[in-house]
Amino acid sequence: MTLLEQMAERYEAWMPSRLRQWYGPEERLLLATQEMRPQADHVANTEFGAGFRDHLRTLGGPDVSDPLAWANRHIEFSDGNWCVAGIRFLGLDPQKPFVSVVATSLPPQYDALVPYAKKLHRDFAEFAPLAIHFELPDPPADVDVDQWIIAGLVSQLCERPLRPQCERVRLVPAEPAEIVTYADEVLARVIKQTPEVATWTEAATLEQLTSCAETGALCTIEIDGQHAGIIAAARDDANGMRGFQVYEILLDNHARGHGFGSAAMQLLCRVLPAEAGDTLWGTVHGGNVASISNGLSVGREKTAAFVWIERRGEL
Repeated sequence: MTLLEQMAERYEAWMPSRLRQWYGPEERLLLATQEMRPQADHVANTEFGAGFRDHLRTLGGPDVSDPLAWANRHIEFSDGNWCVAGIRFLGLDPQKPFVSVVATSLPPQYDALVPYAKKLHRDFAEFAPLAIHFELPDPPADVDVDQWIIAGLVSQLCERPLRPQCERVRLVPAEPAEIVTYADEVLARVIKQTPEVATWTEAATLEQLTSCAETGALCTIEIDGQHAGIIAAARDDANGMRGFQVYEILLDNHARGHGFGSAAMQLLCRVLPAEAGDTLWGTVHGGNVASISNGLSVGREKTAAFVWIERRGEL
């Protein structure tokens, strides 16, 4: 069995219960293989490692010269278990290194991962990582969450009755080059009023918005005929799912707190070119209560979470 096959087999074993309901075994393994292929390609890859190292150096990154230290590593534990992991930096901030575990033979049990996380701290000691990062399915409520994965089948989301606010909301197709400045302006106003938003939110890039436009899901949000924000999603099969990632849902200050975000999300579901088995999913910072509530309010669910284990500093 190749390394990619081993990684895909274990990634499939870690898939959340919802994904097991949505996809059969063959499709789950296919999606797992798709997810793991780039990660397997980066194992012991000196070209990737050197490129990552050199980019971080331009940002003031750590002075670790060996390119293999920057590549993904296949690590064996003393009890016969293994993982594939690599050094990462939160937001590419050199002061926020962490180790991302992308596949492992270990069981997906939060408490059981702690001793292995301690060893990974030692294995990556040259980077002084602040925590070890796992994608944990169906996590318990009290875990240290970096980001929630919140997802739902588009077909099921469209079956739910529209909220009353939908009568006042309209999604208007937009052009990426025209909307990117507007998105930055809205985000700046929101951050000015609610500064903590800057901790977990950044405006989508022009490239991302272009991808959303190509999907047919880049829209300004109008409330009673007035601009009130933007919403955007694009085809992105990832995290073991087929479907569309929410790249942006941003309401201006005057429109926040009235249920318009949920209404816009419901309308978005109805314009997506979805096929059977397609999801609408997104990753949401654990502290972003408003966005989490918005996702759950339209029928999406917390299927998994990226969690911190053995955290040793602020991230």
